[in-house]
Amino acid sequence: MIRISLLALACAALVSCAGVQTAGTEADSAASPPAQVLFNSCAKPVYPPAALDAGREGTVNLAFLVTAEGMAADAKVVKSSGQRDLDETARDAIKLCKFTPATKNGKPVQDWTHVQYVWTLK
Repeated sequence: MIRISLLALACAALVSCAGVQTAGTEADSAASPPAQVLFNSCAKPVYPPAALDAGREGTVNLAFLVTAEGMAADAKVVKSSGQRDLDETARDAIKLCKFTPATKNGKPVQDWTHVQYVWTLK
């Protein structure tokens, strides 16, 4: 069984991966909320078959740019899981999610935020 561990929620499934935590970096966090993932908009990434067959696990930390329209415009690996296929699958998956954009002075703004995917086989 493959366990999906969200840092905010814990759940189990027979398919893929992901622990998620977000935090804004550029918007004024004291006065304005950072970008937030709309969890119900994200399709679960498929555990890479080679990683699944080999029993590989890991945690990847991503930074990604959320546009004022609530889309991920860019994503980069900040800290690798040590497994290239896990890193790239997480990077590709976050680009398919929708977001509530960060705001500044009540208006949506582009902002970098972070997410952590935890790939675990149980």
